[in-house]
Amino acid sequence: MHEIGTAPADFAEFYRTEAARVQHVMCAFAGRELGREATAEGFARMLERWERLRELGPPQRRAYVLTTAKNYARRRAEAESRFIGLEDRPWTEPVAVDEALSRVEDSLGLEGAVRQLIDSLPPRRRQVALLYFLHDDGYADIARLLDMSESTVRSHVAELRRVLQPYVRRFQQITEASEHGRA
Repeated sequence: MHEIGTAPADFAEFYRTEAARVQHVMCAFAGRELGREATAEGFARMLERWERLRELGPPQRRAYVLTTAKNYARRRAEAESRFIGLEDRPWTEPVAVDEALSRVEDSLGLEGAVRQLIDSLPPRRRQVALLYFLHDDGYADIARLLDMSESTVRSHVAELRRVLQPYVRRFQQITEASEHGRA
């Protein structure tokens, strides 16, 4: 295993050119703190395997680090969500159906369905989705960050809009119901 100061020169150059870009994507994906931690983990794993991975081209190296970091962030978030203290759990008797709570549950279910859909996308389209819809990056910025043409980004976004349209409609229904005070 390498120490920070003993990393091979070609790895150090790869890190210098890609770290900011990868961290930007991961912070959009997982939030600032977890995004930074996941980025560090992705590069640490890449360094451990550098002898086998150094022959990859820059886009493949970046994809490897992003995938490793994303998997780390996902595992970390899943582990943290499992540990809810007993004092944080509601232990009250069931009460009458709360319509506002039902709307929130519908909204959360919809959010989960959208997240599951995005997670099932091919890696490049998923990256575009996260940067465009969650981080509000423009076509040119995404193209630069992901090393693809702007027209390719536009094509991905158009397809994402088509796939997400039913979810948008359902969200609008939930929002309208919430504004009118009904489920």
